[in-house]
Amino acid sequence: SILSLSYDDLPSHMKTCLLYLSIFPEDYEIQKDRLIWRWIAEGFVKCFEFGESCFNELINRSMIQPINIDVEGNAEACRVHDMVLDLILHLSSRENFVTIFDDVQEKTSLQRKVRRLALQNSKVEATIPHVAMSMSQVRSITVFSPAINPMPPLGSFHVLRVLDIEDCEIHNLSSVGSLFHLRYLRLRAKNIFEKGAELPLEIGNLRFLQTLDTSGVKMEELPKTIVQLRRLTCLYVDQFTRLPDGIGNLTSLEALSR
Repeated sequence: SILSLSYDDLPSHMKTCLLYLSIFPEDYEIQKDRLIWRWIAEGFVKCFEFGESCFNELINRSMIQPINIDVEGNAEACRVHDMVLDLILHLSSRENFVTIFDDVQEKTSLQRKVRRLALQNSKVEATIPHVAMSMSQVRSITVFSPAINPMPPLGSFHVLRVLDIEDCEIHNLSSVGSLFHLRYLRLRAKNIFEKGAELPLEIGNLRFLQTLDTSGVKMEELPKTIVQLRRLTCLYVDQFTRLPDGIGNLTSLEALSR
């Protein structure tokens, strides 16, 4: 098909970046910054500027649809057309690139070890135990509402680089501190929107963390151990969240948004 030819014509790094979009549900609005920081965490691109050029090139090649155009004509987000999504879902399954569960069925084969896991609906709870033994090599977990219920314990993911939990129920974050390889952490969990929500002090153990996004979390302040994250490049927090003393010591920080 024409789409397959367009895909085949992409440089190898852009094929990888495009396949990564199969993680997101149909018609999902994918924020550009979120996507690029995730690409960086996965090692697909080296810096934000290069990631942005890949994002724009995918738009120029009509592989993704630009949305939320700013005054300068730049897209702040994108969607994946249904036909493109069908193609990359097929390719992701064939290459064992992403494992997806939704409310209908598992969309990808579980015969091999899971590399990237996307949970899109809680109705898949019964199927998750069947894949528990193949989770040791998971590099990325993305949880969409309301799929948090079937997620295995965080401590079982020993090489995890990306953890993105969106609008879901999560009851214990203390084990996040054991994810020593984590590069990207984004939390929008329902129960940490409550008054008094806080991140565990153990987050200071994440010495490789590059992106921390808690901009949707209503907490009074970040834990003081945040200042130990010397590789932190991007920090998004709620406008009312206080930053700890010593935040200026984070010399790698490129993006700070409140």
